[in-house]
Amino acid sequence: MSPRPLLAAALLLSLAACGRRAAAPAPRLEPGSPLAGGEVVQTGEASWYGGDFHGRRTADGEVYDMHKLTAAHPDLPFHTLLEVENLENGRRVLVRVNDRGPFLKGRIIDLSLKAAQRLGMAESGTARVTLRLLRRGPTAAPAAAQAAAAAAQEALPPAEAPAAAGCFVQAGAFSSRENAEELLLTVEEALPGMGFRIISEDGLFKVVSPPLEPAGACAEALRRLSSFGLPAFVRSAPPAGGN
Repeated sequence: MSPRPLLAAALLLSLAACGRRAAAPAPRLEPGSPLAGGEVVQTGEASWYGGDFHGRRTADGEVYDMHKLTAAHPDLPFHTLLEVENLENGRRVLVRVNDRGPFLKGRIIDLSLKAAQRLGMAESGTARVTLRLLRRGPTAAPAAAQAAAAAAQEALPPAEAPAAAGCFVQAGAFSSRENAEELLLTVEEALPGMGFRIISEDGLFKVVSPPLEPAGACAEALRRLSSFGLPAFVRSAPPAGGN
């Protein structure tokens, strides 16, 4: 047999092997795999609920506001913080669990209207999503354990507070106002009614508190934001009219 047919046969075998390697499927991410953004706890169908429930009490006693970033989940503790990713378009949103549901078979979470809009699923009504656990909410403890925890807390020295009254807390800074607005919604979940706002400073959009008093208010704000996984710091007073 001449060398030419042998060379051609070897080339065909090499190409076939390369084709098999190229066609190998990429590894699938299974629910429960740890990610930098949090542990994947569920993958399934999400829906959203709005007008019929707006203004009613949620399962944890809050008044439901469809314009906040909240969600209903069948069994995760209240105040659990979840990152929800729409697997159809890659959009993500941070929500806090404050209600129970959904009650339709096959669905894993019911989102507020605002969260559904962030994910681009308000019009379709449903989407396939992944839930990542960022912070698990507190679970109910027996009365004796609660009393012991309260006594232990009273025995701790008070948290250090900034020396000056009227301190300011900054929760984040962004080049995009839309990103600042999304953080502001989350900050309002962590610190309802505290009056954080967006200011424009140094070419950035910053999420900043009003002057906080009495002494210790900034330390408490930092503690609450930290419990939601939000780094923050005490800063100097923002410029007047910085909105």
